[in-house]
Amino acid sequence: MDKGRFRKLNRYHVIFLVHQSMAGAAVLSLPHALSPVGYNQWWVVLLMGVIAQVTLLPIYWLCIRYPDDDLFAIHRKLLGTWLGQLLNIVLISYLIVSVSAVLMSYVRLVQSVTLPNRSIELPLFALYIVLIYVVLGGIKSIARFSILAFFFVAWTAYYLQWGFFKGTLSHLFPMFGVSYKNILLALDNGYVNMLGYELLLFYFPYIVHQRKTLTDATIGLWSLMLFYWAISFVSVVYFSEWQLEHLTYPILNLFKAVELTFIERIENIGIALWSFLVIATVAVYTWAAKKGVDSLFLGNRTWHLYLVAIVSYALVILPLPTQFKDSLFYEWGADAGYLVILWPIILLVIHYIRKPKGRSI
Repeated sequence: MDKGRFRKLNRYHVIFLVHQSMAGAAVLSLPHALSPVGYNQWWVVLLMGVIAQVTLLPIYWLCIRYPDDDLFAIHRKLLGTWLGQLLNIVLISYLIVSVSAVLMSYVRLVQSVTLPNRSIELPLFALYIVLIYVVLGGIKSIARFSILAFFFVAWTAYYLQWGFFKGTLSHLFPMFGVSYKNILLALDNGYVNMLGYELLLFYFPYIVHQRKTLTDATIGLWSLMLFYWAISFVSVVYFSEWQLEHLTYPILNLFKAVELTFIERIENIGIALWSFLVIATVAVYTWAAKKGVDSLFLGNRTWHLYLVAIVSYALVILPLPTQFKDSLFYEWGADAGYLVILWPIILLVIHYIRKPKGRSI
C-alpha cells in the first residue's frame, strides 16, 4: 500500500478523485434534498458549485504551503503534538462516520427496492470486502478505480432524456420566486452532496503536478456539477413540487420513465451500477482514515485499514437507536464535513502567525 515513489497521482487521477469522492449515494436523493426551493432547484445547484469553488481555494492554498504533508501532519506542525493528535482523532472519527453513512444509505436503498424483508448484513459485508480490496492498492489504485467507476455509470445519463421529453418545460418559470430562508434551507440539506473535495487535504502530497492541482480539482468539481445540474433540471421538468418534496429517491423514478422493449425495470440496473460510485467515494474516505490511524501509531500497517473497516462496519450493524444513527451519520457527519471544508482558513491564519521555518511560500 502506497510504497515506492511518493508522488504518483497524475492530473487525470486528481480530476477523477475529486469527481468521484463527491458522487456517493446521496446524489440519488439530491432533488428531494433541494425541494424547499421547489422548481428553482436547478439554479440552486449552480450556486452550490460556486460555493464549493470558493471554499476550494483555501484548501489549495494550505496544501501548496505544505506540499509534503497531509492534514494530519499539518495539525501536528501548526498546533503541536498533543492538540494536533487530538484533532486528528476527531478527524478520523469524521472520516469513518462518513464511510458508514454512505454505505448505510446505499444498503438501505438496496433493501427497500430490491431486497425487501431481507437482512442487510450480507450485502454490506460484501461491499466492505470490495472496499478493502480497492484501498489495499493505495491511493493510485483508488484513483484508477474512480476512473473505471465513472465510465461504468456516466452513460446512464443518456436515460435522462425520457424524463425531459415527458415533462413540462413551464415548470422552469417563473424563476427566482423563492425566499432567502428556503434557499438557505435547501443549501443546508443539499450541500452534503458536495462533501468530498475536502479530501484533497489528504492526498495532495501524492500529486505529481501540485501547482496545477487547483485547475484539475476545478475540472473535477464542475464536471460533477454538470451532472448534478442535469439531474436537477430534468427532475424539475418531470416532477411536480409535491413529488419533489415527498419522493425520497427521485432518480429511481426518473429511471422508471424509460421505455425500452427489452428491459422492464431499468432502475434495478441503475442501483447495481451505482455501487461503483459508492465504493469509489468511500474508498477515498477509508484510505484517508487509514492514513490518520497510521499517523497516530507512527507506522504504515495493513491492520490499520482492517481496524477502520471493522469500526465502520460495526457502526452500521450495531443495534443502536435509529434516531441516534441518523443524528450521527446525517447531522453530525454533515456538520463535521462543513467544518473540515472551512478549517483550512483557520489553519492559514495560524500558519501566517507562526510562520514555520523552512517554508518559502
